[in-house]
Amino acid sequence: MLSKRNTSISGIVICLFIFFATLTFTNAADTISQIVTHVDQILKDNPLKAGEKIQRIKVAEDDTITVFVVRLVEGAEIKPHFHKTHNETVYVIRGTGRMLVNDKWTDVKPGTLHFNPMGKVHQTKNTGDEPLVGISIFTPAMREPDSHFVE
Repeated sequence: MLSKRNTSISGIVICLFIFFATLTFTNAADTISQIVTHVDQILKDNPLKAGEKIQRIKVAEDDTITVFVVRLVEGAEIKPHFHKTHNETVYVIRGTGRMLVNDKWTDVKPGTLHFNPMGKVHQTKNTGDEPLVGISIFTPAMREPDSHFVE
């Protein structure tokens, strides 16, 4: 009787395996690889080029979102601009700076979260003595440049 039971369990396991393998195969074209990484490693793997003051490193992208690690060296700034077709969310990881938000300058530091809806002018300056580093998330995915600079 134990042998029949083991055979039944084996049959169920094989059927479940085939079922889930089929699901995975069917949906494989609609997925991207998962990643686990560390910002320090991303920055190390992408050193600044000579004379570069602002760096945007693409970390992940699908049809709905683009994720960048952004680095501004000491004294660097991103001039006032807006995005016509993208919302942007920025999370500051290290350094200090200032952001122009709703026509007012706001201090930013690690832990600061900024949501900027499309069409709203914003600007960022590194005011500290180390690089200002953050995660910048665009929705929908930023497949083409969408930074429109203003004076």
